[in-house]
Amino acid sequence: MVAETIANRLPVDTELLNKAMTAIIKHHNGTVSKSALLGGDLPVHVQFTLARVPEKTSSRPIRIAIPHPLHKVLNPEESDVGLEDAEVCLFVKDESKQWVKELLEKFPNEMGSIKKVLTLTSLRKKFTQYKDRRELLKSYDIFLADDRILPMLGKALGKNFFQEKKQPVPIKLTRKEALPFTIKKCLRSSFMWISPGTCVSVKAGNTAMPLEHLVANATAIVENAAAHIPRKWSNISAINVKTSQSVALPIYNKTREELEEIAKIANVASCTEKKRAREEEEEEAERKTVGEAKKKQKKAVAAKSPLVKALKKAQKKNISMSKTDAIDVEISKETKERPDSVEGKAAEVSIKSAKRKKIKAIDNKEVIPKSNKKQKESKDFISSKKFKGSKKGFVYKMGERGLGYYVDIKPVPDKKALAALAKMSNGGNKRRSISKTRKSGRKGYKSI
Repeated sequence: MVAETIANRLPVDTELLNKAMTAIIKHHNGTVSKSALLGGDLPVHVQFTLARVPEKTSSRPIRIAIPHPLHKVLNPEESDVGLEDAEVCLFVKDESKQWVKELLEKFPNEMGSIKKVLTLTSLRKKFTQYKDRRELLKSYDIFLADDRILPMLGKALGKNFFQEKKQPVPIKLTRKEALPFTIKKCLRSSFMWISPGTCVSVKAGNTAMPLEHLVANATAIVENAAAHIPRKWSNISAINVKTSQSVALPIYNKTREELEEIAKIANVASCTEKKRAREEEEEEAERKTVGEAKKKQKKAVAAKSPLVKALKKAQKKNISMSKTDAIDVEISKETKERPDSVEGKAAEVSIKSAKRKKIKAIDNKEVIPKSNKKQKESKDFISSKKFKGSKKGFVYKMGERGLGYYVDIKPVPDKKALAALAKMSNGGNKRRSISKTRKSGRKGYKSI
């Protein structure tokens, strides 16, 4: 009855689920009959296919309640057909080992499946090597642990426990009276893990269990597991039933359009849409800033190029030419009023000359800088507080007008003084020549 009420609330078809389970059991029985090597019961899993990868993943087991237990629990109302004998190992703190063993003696029906009580210190001392941890993993079916020491068990157990999906299930040991009932509840439940992928599988039973029990467990898993999956039904795209040696048989499939409609109804897609809009706005802002920076760089490079400078000069010349054309138009208008008269021709010539002088003055103002103006105004003196290099025909000094460049005045030579210096230089040369001839004559006499 419980399975029927759950199935009525779910989008999964119960008839399709019954067909899928019967097909899996038939496939398993056929493979066992053909070859004895494949004998033994296989676990049946309910597999959820997600539309998106979960953002937050955890290796902590999530308990899912099912109507029919997977392991043998001492209960006279239920049949033990297809159930497995569970050997449980319990990890506890050092100070709580004694009273846990006392509870084992008091509650043998509820806690009889616990075969080993192991403390954290003994786990670290006895199971240091890799082979010892492998033996511990194979010797027990389920591992339970006090939730207070759960973060410290990961390093002590190793990665094989997490790969085999046998990591310890956390239970609360703070309440001593409730411990037998919590252990019984764990044995009557199944567990799931949110892995970093688009596939989540939960064990629903094995091939030796009755078909009704498998269907009831699968329907309970579909309802309870969907609440723990991120974004719930809006993220579930397909549900399959399979064993380790069979093909996945679909019992629920949802198209992309249906996923979007459910997300809109549940207001789940609003957050993702906002994120996308923000990302698009940020990308557009980055593109604008990059484009503006590139434009500025291009303008700066173009302004420095000699080609642009030459174009600017040509533009200035074109402006001056356009001004002359405008003047010619004005002159033509004035001459039209008085066409053939001598006065009109004289006026035309005078207007042309006057306006062209104005244009030359304007062009000189645009082209010639202020420093050149001062140089042309004062030909004898150029004022400058600092020495800006040598200039032809000028001397930099402090004079009557101040510090600056003065015209270099060439000195006027005295002709009489120059003539006297020339005579003196000629007389000295004659004396030197006479002395040289005398010396040479003496030398020649000695040689004879």
